[in-house]
Amino acid sequence: MPDGDLVHSQLSRIYQKPYQMLCEGKLDRKECAWFVMKAFLQDIKNNYGVLFVKLAKHMGEILDKASENTAANSSVDWMAWNLKLERVARQATVSHYVKELILRASKGILHEIRYNRTVDASNLSEAVVERSFQEVYKAKFEQRIPLSSNHHADVDNATVTERVEAIRPDILPEMRKWAKKAVADEDVKSLRRSSRKKVKKIDLDEDLL
Repeated sequence: MPDGDLVHSQLSRIYQKPYQMLCEGKLDRKECAWFVMKAFLQDIKNNYGVLFVKLAKHMGEILDKASENTAANSSVDWMAWNLKLERVARQATVSHYVKELILRASKGILHEIRYNRTVDASNLSEAVVERSFQEVYKAKFEQRIPLSSNHHADVDNATVTERVEAIRPDILPEMRKWAKKAVADEDVKSLRRSSRKKVKKIDLDEDLL
């Protein structure tokens, strides 16, 4: 899609077509989710990788220790654990943007551990990678869409928001699978979408007009 054909100025090029699909409403929810996932994986593979996964895994290892400490000790210095996460993120050799995404994911899980919220403590490294994927998705796609009051194809904001929310149940379980694979590989290059047989064969670079 040439720059002159961008349909939403706040979205990067890779997310332009999925956004256009959501606005036009020509595909059903699962089909839209399928192409949003394609764009997301392309983004992850192009812009994140080994260091992203390694930092998230290391944060998960710290959270493992925090969780063990919580189980064994009724008095936990939560500020100290927060500061440790910040220190590790600060020392990592990744961009400030990536540090902030992973730190936000890690602190969110630490908060859930502290207040006994629902969090799977069986593999906190996978949990941090999964939550970091979610943070990337929100930051690069979901949170940029509401910035425009004039949506493509004259669709109102409420409709677009509803469609974005509708595809989450299809996308989030995939992120859980990707996190498991990414932790095992310590990379994102082998991540794939689960197979779907009934999705129309529309490429992200096709012109839907």
